[in-house]
This record gives sequence, structure tokens and C-alpha cells, in this order.
Amino acid sequence: MFQKSYIIIITIISGIALLGLVFIQFYWINGAIEQGRNELENKVNASMVDIIDEVNRYEAMHVMQEKDPYQLINKINQKVHGTIVYDSVTGAIHYSNASTNIQAKNKMMNDLMQELFSFGNPLPIEERLPQEVLDSIIDRVLLTNGIKAKFKFGVFNDFGEMHYANTTDEDKLLNSKYQVELFPLDMFGARYFLLMSIPDERGIVIRSMWMMLGFSALFLLIIIFAFYYTISTIVKQKKLSIIKNDFINNMTHELKTPISTISLACEALSDQDIGKTETSRERFVNMISDENKRLGTLVESVLQSAVIERGELKLKKSTVSLDEVIESAVQHINIQVQKRGGSLTIINEAKDTNIYADKVHISNVFYNLLDNAIKYTAGAPEISINVTKLVGGVVIKIKDNGIGIAKEHQNKVFEKLYRVPTGDRHDVKGFGLGLSYVKSIVENHDGEISLDSSLGKGSTFIIFLPTIKPNEDE
Repeated sequence: MFQKSYIIIITIISGIALLGLVFIQFYWINGAIEQGRNELENKVNASMVDIIDEVNRYEAMHVMQEKDPYQLINKINQKVHGTIVYDSVTGAIHYSNASTNIQAKNKMMNDLMQELFSFGNPLPIEERLPQEVLDSIIDRVLLTNGIKAKFKFGVFNDFGEMHYANTTDEDKLLNSKYQVELFPLDMFGARYFLLMSIPDERGIVIRSMWMMLGFSALFLLIIIFAFYYTISTIVKQKKLSIIKNDFINNMTHELKTPISTISLACEALSDQDIGKTETSRERFVNMISDENKRLGTLVESVLQSAVIERGELKLKKSTVSLDEVIESAVQHINIQVQKRGGSLTIINEAKDTNIYADKVHISNVFYNLLDNAIKYTAGAPEISINVTKLVGGVVIKIKDNGIGIAKEHQNKVFEKLYRVPTGDRHDVKGFGLGLSYVKSIVENHDGEISLDSSLGKGSTFIIFLPTIKPNEDE
């Protein structure tokens, strides 16, 4: 079995390795998220270029529907060259009303160019590109490029003034990294800019990677659980090894005592001088008988524990008087109480109560609890048994004035082979099987047992057992 120092070293090394693995895993996950954010940013930038193309295409189609470009071209020709005239006599084609003044021609060309470039720029942006149209274009382009995210947008002029937006958070839009000019080819009109923002980009990336991140977290939790389970198992095995060794030592001493007593009594009987009188012979025979019974009880307790652990305990249940069971246990234990100058009182408010139980085993429950109350009391034992009736059952409280049990040990006293440390006292004998046996028997009778104790102030064991109604008696 590992030494304690080896367990500590293995735990520390394994813990450092696990922390390193967790750190690497989180570093890799964070890197994957950042890469996903970069990919999303590239997609949005590419989408904004597509949005501008769609906006310009929309404006071109809108202009084509409102103005006839062929009519404008004819108008230019007429003003520059004059009206086309066909001479039927000579068959010649010439221009009439053509301007011959250069300044007049320049003025006409300026007017025409101004009219030509008036296709897009004189209208306000709200009419030139309505908000609902821009919203539709952005939504369509983002979906086409695989960006399923809520977006905020706004249109601003050169001076940072907002014309319209689908959000009230103007500052967030102005600080956005997604900005592009709406009409880059418009040389004469006012400049407008489209600003976009996508809230919670990191969350969008994480949701897009949910399967990979989920499996990564699952495997990481499995590794952490396996590490915890392995270390806890090693520690538990170490504790069990210590308990086992203590049990073997206790059992050896417990068994050696009656064997030594029997051996001494046999030697005394074989001595002719000692064995001559009938009184001496009877005393030694009784001693051998008592020690033999004690030896049998010790062996029986170990065998019963093994039977309970294998789940092979077979109870012979019948209708039993609870009064008789308690009184029988009190009679067996009261001699020891009186010998130590103590007292044992019974307050029974549930007389004539029957339970469906194995009389031998349920009697052993009360005997064990009363025996512990005596063993773990330094002075004169003061023990009280209080029996009260409840709906469907009965509660038995066995209280003592013993050394008590500290809080850190109370959840372990019912474990097999566990013995509460008694400090400098080494006169308390036992295997650590009594309370484990008590709990198993009570639960096999569909009951419950609990403990209320304070160090130095005694202990109270509380047992609940179901009762039999009068019409249910056998």
C-alpha cells in the first residue's frame, strides 16, 4: 500500500498536469474563438462591399425608371448641334439653330452636364435610399454570405450627423469598425456613409462552435472527474487499509482475552491443589463458560456483519411487543449500570405497541445502543429511554451523558469498522461493527435511525419503527 507521502506527491503531480491540460484547453478554445471572430469580421467587410454594389444597382434601376436616358442624349445633341433638318430639294441633311458662339456653347454644355449629374445627388438620402430598402438589402446580403446575426446600422454624412438608423445607440455606431461610403462613384453629390455594428460578436462565434466547444467541455469534465475519482479512491483505500489494520488488531486482542482466560482456568483446574474444592472448580467452570459465550458473541458479530454486507440477512419477522423488547434489553444492561453507580430510566408513552420485527435482531439493536452508552461514559452513566407514538410508527430516543461525538465524526459512526477516536482512553473495546449492524437492522425493518450529539455533552440516538395496527395483528 502506498505511503502517505507517495499519495501526496502523486496527487500534486497529477493535479499540476491536469491544471496544465485545462490551461492548454482554454488557450486553444480562446484561440479558436478569436479566429472565428476574425473570420466573421472578414465576412462582414466582404458583405459591406456587396451591400454597396446592391445599393448602387438599386439607385441605377430607380433612375432608369424615372428618367429616359435616350431622351437626354437627344436633348444634348439638339443643344450642341441644333435640330436635324432634311432638304427635300437637294437631299442634304444639316443642323438648324446651331449655336455658333463659343461662350454660348460652353454655357449650354455646363447646363447639360449639371442636368446629367442631377440623376442622383439632388434628392435627400431618405428619398434616394429609403431606410426600409437599405434594411432589406443588408439583411439579404448578410444571409447570402452566411451571417445569421442581428445587426444595427445607420447612415451618416461627412459631418457625423445621423440621417436614420435602426438603433438609438448612435455612439456605438460611430465607434464601429464597419464603415463604408454608400456612393463612392458620386463625384458631385454629398457623401454618405453606412455604419454597421453586430452586437455580441463573441457570443455569435461561440454559438456557431457550440458542438465543438460542448464536446471539449464534456471531455474535460470527464478527465477532471476521473482524476477526482482516482485520487479519492486511493485516499479511501488508504483509510480502509488503516481501518482494516485497526480491526485486525482489535479483533486479535478481543479474541486473545477470552482465550487466555480459558487457558488459565483450564490450567487452574488441572492443578490438583486448586481443583480439590467444589467451589473452586465451579468458579473456574463458570469462568470458562462465560468466556466461551463471549468468544462466541465476538465471532457471531463478525459473521453477522459479513452476512449483512453480502445481502444474505434473513429476518424471521413476527408480531412483537415493543415493551417486551425494550424491557428485555434494559434487564440485561441494568446490572452494568448499577455496578457503576448510574441510573437508567424509561418514559414510555406508547405502551402496548406492537411492531412487525425479528425479535432477536431488534433486541440486539437496543442492547448495542445501551452497551455503547455505558462504554462511552467516563463516570456514572445516566441513561434515559423515551418512547413516543406517531402516526404510523413509534419513536425511541436513547440518551446518555457520555463523552459525545464531534460533528466531523457523526456522519461516519454508522459506517462499517469505523470507530470514533477516544483520545487517551484505550479501554473501550469493540470492532466498530455495532452501529453499522444497528443501522442495517433498523433499515431492514423499514425504519430510520439518526444521531444528535455534542462533544462532552452526551449523545441521543433516535429510532423510528413502523407499528402494526390492531387489525393487522397476527
